[in-house]
Amino acid sequence: MCGPKITVIGAGSYFFGKAVIHKMATSPVMAGGELALVDTDPQTLETMMRLARSVFDKTGCQVKISGSTDRRQVLADSDFVVLTFSERNAYFRGLDTETAARHGIRMCSSDTIGPGGIFRALREIPHALAMTRDVQELAPEAWVINFVNPTAVLGIALQRYAPKVRSFAVCDGLHEPYYSLRWCYDLGILPPETDNISPDIERRLDIAIAGVNHCTWITRFRYDGKDMFPAVRQRLLGLVDEEAKNPSEKAKPRYNNAYALQLFDIYGAYPVATSHTKEYVPFFQGYGASPVEPEPLRLFDAANRSEEMADAWKITCEYAAGVRSSEEFIKNVHNDHATDIIESMWGKLGKSFYVNTLNDGAVSNLSADAFLELKCHVDMHGPRPLQFGAFPRGLSALQQQIIDTHELTAEAAVTGDRSLLLRAMLTDPLCNNIGDARGCMEELLQLEREALPEYWYKG
Repeated sequence: MCGPKITVIGAGSYFFGKAVIHKMATSPVMAGGELALVDTDPQTLETMMRLARSVFDKTGCQVKISGSTDRRQVLADSDFVVLTFSERNAYFRGLDTETAARHGIRMCSSDTIGPGGIFRALREIPHALAMTRDVQELAPEAWVINFVNPTAVLGIALQRYAPKVRSFAVCDGLHEPYYSLRWCYDLGILPPETDNISPDIERRLDIAIAGVNHCTWITRFRYDGKDMFPAVRQRLLGLVDEEAKNPSEKAKPRYNNAYALQLFDIYGAYPVATSHTKEYVPFFQGYGASPVEPEPLRLFDAANRSEEMADAWKITCEYAAGVRSSEEFIKNVHNDHATDIIESMWGKLGKSFYVNTLNDGAVSNLSADAFLELKCHVDMHGPRPLQFGAFPRGLSALQQQIIDTHELTAEAAVTGDRSLLLRAMLTDPLCNNIGDARGCMEELLQLEREALPEYWYKG
């Protein structure tokens, strides 16, 4: 069987560009396929194409490489189209963070919830919808996989405003089997050298995970019928002590175990993506008379993220130029969540993955059209969520609030309706003051005018 044609829009992606090259170079399922790279920066595009040629030549995978700064030139006959674009990511997230902080809202990531998540969606959704219109015309059978944050909001927009295009969304956090393997190592279920979960262990392991992307929770964890949550909490206690001695200076990982322990004790469930989930709740903002433990959220450091991205791009350029070898690339670069999903879909491997898609009854006390991160069977017919059950009370309320915020944001992004945008800001769990929400919104609309559609400024 010949491999698929995968078109990547945003070839220079911080997360995805190298991973898809690695997968197509090393997977028998992908052999003989085509990788089409799209990037609006000609120099970035040429670097990624040179890297792909070098690695493909080394492995002899017979994958064809094509590329263009104009996506319409390469979209035809695509089997998969991966959206992984971003324009001045760190700059705008920094602008969102600083502006929101002036209005009393603290964000440690600024890409999914709060004013940062809302305004990133306003910037990205128009581009994503334009891309899907081209896919509908030129590759109507393709699966569009969104890998752009805020994952859920863009996923909602594609489902509702590009319904003829087949789409779902992914995030890298719940990459299986690696996520479950880490817990098996940490709790002594499997030795650290184990690289997969055997069918026997899988039958004995019962982990229930669901929620809106970046606010997903383990609500049940059993092994051989035994509740593992006491062991999870015991491990957390040790990690809290360790991190207190040497806390990270970066906002996203800083004191994550201390925040996770508090959320675990409140909800009786473990937050899978604490670096984001701590930003989804108002508890660590610094509101109220009592002090926040261990501290209010540290603000996202855009300069640090820019440096990390620049360092990663330097390494990519060294691979492309041959300063670093193709052998080193194949050894050190790893496949990612999206490429594993594509491989399984195309190769009919029958694997299950965590995918962002419509609930369709999997979570019994959330609506069928709620856009959630769920364990799914995934094949060329798309994702089919596995039964989860009911979300615990308290958490279900938080989930519904986030879903409402995301749906209002998606609608505002396509209509340019400022009243809907204000409602999204005030539905968001981080905004607690009408004047601050309105002021933050108006300030960001002016500061980011260059990146937003003109319909926001008419009338």
